[in-house]
Amino acid sequence: MQRSNNSLSLRVTLSRGFSMVELIVVMAILALLIAISLPAIGSARAAAKRMQCSNNVRNLALALTQFDVTHRRLPASGYYYDPPSGGGGAHHNWAVSILPYLDQSNVSNQWDVDKPITDPVNEPLTKIHIPVFVCPQDITRSKENLGDLSYVVNGGFGFTYRTSAGIGDCPLSPMNGNLDLNGDGSTCAGTPVDDEDRKRFKETGLFFLENWKEGGTVRHHAIADIKDGTSLTFLVTENARTGYDPTDPLACYANPHPRRSAFYIASPCRSGVCDAGGVDYSLCNSGSSRINSGLWSPEGSSPVPNSFHEGGVFMGYADGHVKFLSEAIDGAIYAALASPQGLMLEGTPLTQVIVSGDSF
Repeated sequence: MQRSNNSLSLRVTLSRGFSMVELIVVMAILALLIAISLPAIGSARAAAKRMQCSNNVRNLALALTQFDVTHRRLPASGYYYDPPSGGGGAHHNWAVSILPYLDQSNVSNQWDVDKPITDPVNEPLTKIHIPVFVCPQDITRSKENLGDLSYVVNGGFGFTYRTSAGIGDCPLSPMNGNLDLNGDGSTCAGTPVDDEDRKRFKETGLFFLENWKEGGTVRHHAIADIKDGTSLTFLVTENARTGYDPTDPLACYANPHPRRSAFYIASPCRSGVCDAGGVDYSLCNSGSSRINSGLWSPEGSSPVPNSFHEGGVFMGYADGHVKFLSEAIDGAIYAALASPQGLMLEGTPLTQVIVSGDSF
């Protein structure tokens, strides 16, 4: 029987599907492409975090220099109310001082700097998240964005405190005890012999603790005081072991505690006495004082530069520029870059090396 051209015919077309072998090959190719792209994505994210952290340090350095232009001095690393008698307390730190220069006047205007950070007016402000204060590479930061801080200012050899005997303004190394910077065997005696220690103490750092309106310690620098060159003097850097601490309700960007607001280099003086033959600047970047030595220490216990960027930290300088500083920097160069007036130590056992931009 011959089919007519007008007759309806049903045609069933069987399409050919993927075989199991072909499906496995396609999946393997996709897995390979994903495996190749993931490291690239991870590297791109890490590079973006590094860039953001570097930008944060630059903005903080510029804000500190703008504070200096306005007030003709740098802020204290931290302020305490420490009257000769009666109770005292923690007030605020350098981060609060520079809020107006970080486009944070709305927060700054709410602070009552005449009251401690625990005051009902100020305490809620300590929980505010201010992005420029937090390095995105800081894996210890608060996941709830509770007023964290990843950056600290240059405290030089240490900070001052009031002894149990009531002697105030006593220079202390957080690693080596009381600082005998003139090597006379006396520290915090409560007599004029302490004055030389205090003078040299100021020459070895840039930011200090001060008493807020009442107390015995008022010590600060201005950018104009820097004798060693603003491009060769540390201003601000990273410390991932400060800021948020779930065990300490006062751990925040405003906390003036010396281990949470500044970083320190170790005293170069063997046995804590800076006499002739007793100074070794290689000690300044060694042991628990070495850069990045405290990455896994408890919060607030490692007041040295610490960051989760491999090999070093971002450092902001007094001229506003930012540089990645190697964790293996020579101790003598490290100490000279921390001091704004190291040239004034010439002729003493603390004489420092002369550095240039090519030295580190």
